Amino acid sequence: MLILPLPARPDWSRPPLATLSIMLLCLIAFLMQGGDAERAEVAWRYYEQSGLARMEAVAYRAELARRNGSTSTRKGAALLREMEADRGFMKALREGQLITPGSPDYPTWRAQRNHYETLRQRVLTERFALEGQDPRPATLLTHMFLHGDILHLSGNMAVLFVVGYTVEAALGPLGFVALYLLGGLGAALPDLLLPVSGHRLSLGASGAISAVMAAYLGLFGRRRIEFFYWLVFFFGTVRGPALAILPLWLGNELLQNFVLDRDGNVNYLAHFAGLLSGALLIAGYRWRRHGRSAELVHRQDTDEAIAALRARAEKHVATMQFGPAALLYRKLFDEHDSLGPDLAAEYWRVARLARQGELEHDARRRILECAAIRPDSADAKLLAEVVGGEADGLPVLASAKWEALTGRLIDAGELDVAERLVLRFFARREKQGIAVRLAGRLARAFDARGLADRAAPLRRLVAALELPR
Repeated sequence: MLILPLPARPDWSRPPLATLSIMLLCLIAFLMQGGDAERAEVAWRYYEQSGLARMEAVAYRAELARRNGSTSTRKGAALLREMEADRGFMKALREGQLITPGSPDYPTWRAQRNHYETLRQRVLTERFALEGQDPRPATLLTHMFLHGDILHLSGNMAVLFVVGYTVEAALGPLGFVALYLLGGLGAALPDLLLPVSGHRLSLGASGAISAVMAAYLGLFGRRRIEFFYWLVFFFGTVRGPALAILPLWLGNELLQNFVLDRDGNVNYLAHFAGLLSGALLIAGYRWRRHGRSAELVHRQDTDEAIAALRARAEKHVATMQFGPAALLYRKLFDEHDSLGPDLAAEYWRVARLARQGELEHDARRRILECAAIRPDSADAKLLAEVVGGEADGLPVLASAKWEALTGRLIDAGELDVAERLVLRFFARREKQGIAVRLAGRLARAFDARGLADRAAPLRRLVAALELPR
């Protein structure tokens, strides 16, 4: 069973640097692990050919007989694995309790044992993986970047990228790294608290990535998102509440661990604990924000609401129901801030087709408000058309916004419309300040085009206002 979320495309103008860095570390670690098989083979050949295998096998069988009268029938590498899985035997062996300093073989054995352990230390997976029965502080961190084979690596990296860039965009790079590391530590708890009997190494990248997966679901909570599913011969996409998938993921890990793959090499309990850790970490994050999710999630909510209203409006336009469509556009602008000038232009075109003066006047105001935010990038021809067609008075805008918009018209060469606006400003006492500044600017534009006869009246108006009264 496979169920994965299908998030939006990443915004490459703000690349997920933390996610990509973790992926790069995992890849570097995997490339370094690439020689482990050869290094382990060198260690084994030395162990067998040096006579160390014979001496320690004798000591092991003698220890088994002393304990409970049993013995071992295994040979070669299988016997070595059995010995190393016996923690009590290995501890006594290394401490010189079984092959004692009084034994004539002790100096040779001790030198060979030390050399063999040096060779084994070169096997990076064994050195940096987490061993639950004998954990070392450094391996709590290093095991989070290790993988068993190329399929393990490629699958984990695909999942990490799919969910990671969204979680990083929500939490920020530092927050994402903290989530990955804390989630990886949480995933290690079953190995530390419930160590298995036997020699077992944990490669913890999957546990940390499980925490990121659960965090993704926690960020979206009960919001409905798209999932890809694959169940035996059936696959496709389905839309549902994000958190509804978490119990399925948790249940699948327990089912695999205790029923379907009890003797497998996959650390399902680490996945389970990683999922729980990620869910708890993101729950704490939201609790500190009084239940709110990340701003990214709320922006997506807004984008979806805008897209839904816009789709309804476009459906009305397609059936030539311009009045209802214009009302939906007005609802869009009433309910959402910072909508773009393109959407305002759509609203105005539909309102004109609806032949409803109130809506058309409102659409003009929306276009002008949007343009006033970034006047340098505003469509001057559209501005000229909107302002020039307003016969019943100007929309109510702040003087600073009118000054910016009129300046844009002057710079773009829409001088006729700009002139009508400036003359209207002269007629309004509260706007005479911007009228004086714009008149001088417009007069210079007329002069530059050889239209001194149109510049002169503007200068006379300015002079009349500036005369002492």
